[in-house]
Amino acid sequence: MTIKDTLKLSLAAAAVMVSTATAQSSMDGDDLPPARPGQCFTKAFYPAKYTTTTERILASEASEKVSVVPARYGMATEKIKISDGTERIVTKPATYRTVYQKVLAKPAQQTWRTSLGGNAPEASNTCVQSAAAAGMNVSAATPGTCYYEHYRPEKYATTTEKVLASEASEKVISIPAKYRTVSKRIQVSQGTERLVKTPVQYKTVRQKIQTAPARTEWKRTKCQDRGCNQSEVVCLIEIPPSYKTVSKQVVAKPAATRKVTTPPEFKTVQIKEMVSPASTRTIPIPATYKTITKRKKVQDGAYSWSDASGRNARTRATSQCNRICLTATPAKYNKVSKRVVATPATSRTVRTPAQYTTVQLRKLITPASERRIPIPATYKTVTKRKKISEGYAKWVPIVCKSSMTDHTITRVQEALQSAGFYNGAIDGVWGSDSRAATRAYQKAKGLPVAGLSVATMESLGLY
Repeated sequence: MTIKDTLKLSLAAAAVMVSTATAQSSMDGDDLPPARPGQCFTKAFYPAKYTTTTERILASEASEKVSVVPARYGMATEKIKISDGTERIVTKPATYRTVYQKVLAKPAQQTWRTSLGGNAPEASNTCVQSAAAAGMNVSAATPGTCYYEHYRPEKYATTTEKVLASEASEKVISIPAKYRTVSKRIQVSQGTERLVKTPVQYKTVRQKIQTAPARTEWKRTKCQDRGCNQSEVVCLIEIPPSYKTVSKQVVAKPAATRKVTTPPEFKTVQIKEMVSPASTRTIPIPATYKTITKRKKVQDGAYSWSDASGRNARTRATSQCNRICLTATPAKYNKVSKRVVATPATSRTVRTPAQYTTVQLRKLITPASERRIPIPATYKTVTKRKKISEGYAKWVPIVCKSSMTDHTITRVQEALQSAGFYNGAIDGVWGSDSRAATRAYQKAKGLPVAGLSVATMESLGLY
């Protein structure tokens, strides 16, 4: 069986794990290079190339640490009213004074009278008119001028008049304020408050990450046909992706705070409280009056003139009036007294100040608060293997079995030993130690791993 036939059988088995087109191309050997008689070839595998990368992944999420700042309290002095104070009204009665008033009883006048005496009867207008008609210049007469006439005196009547004696006023009576004693509940402390913190809680979760993707590789397998010059062939196989499980911490419950409070404190004090304020009540005082007497004319005097002019004594005796004389009578006044308000009644409120007491009160200065300190997320680095080029297979010339003599194998063993890859016996036998040393040398030199290839012989300096 030729090398070409052996490779066809080996690659037919590998075709189960690759696509139909790829398997067909591998089995046909259409990509074999031009060869001369006596040359042997094998399918050498050039492995895929990988690079190692690192990736930074989250190990624990960012969270917060809560720091509680407690509330601050201080003692303060507070002034509390325990009494509204008192008030009362003090009254001052009205004062009065007596005033005198001139009341016109009789106005001033020029009067024609029967004589020049102040108490002489008043001459009648008829007499005056008669005198005027008789040629007396009565309109230009001056007091003291007399004309003779006949006179019948006037009549008077006495009347009474009610005049104000004292004006109306008021009397003010004070009504005192009313008080009562009550119990009052006052606050002596505002109570307290504080924040209790609950720390952040974490939980560990496991995450599966891919470290290498799925790929295909050429793998060596044993050759079942003894007609080939080596016991290994290559097959294309599928390698599944590889994974790595990492753990990380995540926040299960964030940090928090809760407020704890204590109620305010109170105490009861006795307080004097005003029920009704002081007030006043006004009592009216009516005006008073008194009666005065007045003399009032009710009938004028009657005059008549005789034919006599009244300028000679002979006719004067027979006249009905004695005479008329112009007199000046001053006005007459009556002096009356009356009681008037000098100062009105007043009242004033007398107050006593409210009363206070001082208590010590515990007051909140600054409330409790919280300070949140951020806890950054933590990360860790994982290593991933990434393929940068696919592996491939290529026909390479190898040493044919007919050329694998003891002398050739011995020379190969010696060259591998000189290169530091072979430690076995130099016996000319192509055993497992020789094959392993050859593969190690090929990998180190970047040669295709393909048994004892011509390129390997050339690298060892044997061709």
